Amino acid sequence: MDQRGAPEFILEAFADPSSVRDVVRGILHTIFFLRYFSAVLPQTRDVLGLELAYVPEAEIETLIDQRVAALVRQLESERHQSHALSDNRGGGLGLGLLGAGTPPSTTSSGGGGRGQVTIQFLEKRRRKTWYAMRGDDEVCWESWTVKVTVADPRTEGERAKVRRASETTLHNTIMKTITLANAHKDHIPPITTSDSNPFPYQIHVGTNGGNSSQHSPQPLQQQQQQRKEAAVTAATGWATRMGIY
Repeated sequence: MDQRGAPEFILEAFADPSSVRDVVRGILHTIFFLRYFSAVLPQTRDVLGLELAYVPEAEIETLIDQRVAALVRQLESERHQSHALSDNRGGGLGLGLLGAGTPPSTTSSGGGGRGQVTIQFLEKRRRKTWYAMRGDDEVCWESWTVKVTVADPRTEGERAKVRRASETTLHNTIMKTITLANAHKDHIPPITTSDSNPFPYQIHVGTNGGNSSQHSPQPLQQQQQQRKEAAVTAATGWATRMGIY
């Protein structure tokens, strides 16, 4: 699949484990609401106090639910690894540890996780050869990547801060999505088919917190340790920037 030259828009999502599913689903549905060109009557759902539009198409809802479930499993695995790493080192590697002077009573003992979901919108183009026209190529004309960070608050005060940060981030992300979708339209391919959905789409789940060496092979255990530390470090940095801890 050729995606050279296709615009890619980067969005942020931030949540705690209990709300990450709804937050990511809300963002993905917003993207489809803005880029799904079939005749559908959108509906709304409440996500962290925001009324977000979603596309009530069974195929889209099923695909989003499947991909978000895969992302949540990945994030939960990272959280468990972060907890194990923290326990092995005696605690203090979680999101709540920001440096010397932090009172022990306010220090979290577990970490969060990071991942990402990418939506690609595709265009079918007839494949040309020197002797005939044969088959179709699917060419990506636009992609949206949602970088997801999960915090793991341990106290009521931390939970309240994470909740506020999640609401702020979601609001800003939704507004950014609307702005980008409205500002960038010239690259949208012309609709040349009578199909109910003129443009195919794909959703991919990946990671964005890895930190493996690029110089020489390393033992598997060492690589796993680095990935665990990278997940904790990435989540801690995000929480610090948001002023949560």
